[in-house]
Amino acid sequence: MNTDLKKSESLMELMKKRILDSYRWQEDIIKPFSKEMGITTQELEKILMRRLDMSSLEALHPRFESSRYSCMLDKIHSDLQICWLSDVMEIISKEDADAIKDKIAKEVINGKSYEDAISDGKKELIEYLMR
Repeated sequence: MNTDLKKSESLMELMKKRILDSYRWQEDIIKPFSKEMGITTQELEKILMRRLDMSSLEALHPRFESSRYSCMLDKIHSDLQICWLSDVMEIISKEDADAIKDKIAKEVINGKSYEDAISDGKKELIEYLMR
């Protein structure tokens, strides 16, 4: 019975490894997150294999794709200091702030570099504030 358990665990590890080795996983999750975290891709893979069961691992990529836009909006919110301008000082409406963030996020999704989109977004934000 112990041998069957080891075989089952080994098979599960192999299946997880195949998921993580897929091109989409590598390009969308493994490489960007390992770079952001300052660890190797192998270290991130080891973390994911140890922390996620098979069903969580299979469901992660679609959840990642669906959360990408909202995470980008949060990053834009922070990078443009909208938390101060809208939430604290209230010198820009939430609706206008959301419109600016949506415009920038759509530009990035359509291929514009994040840095260029943020730079243009800052200019647009300054123009809005100067009106």
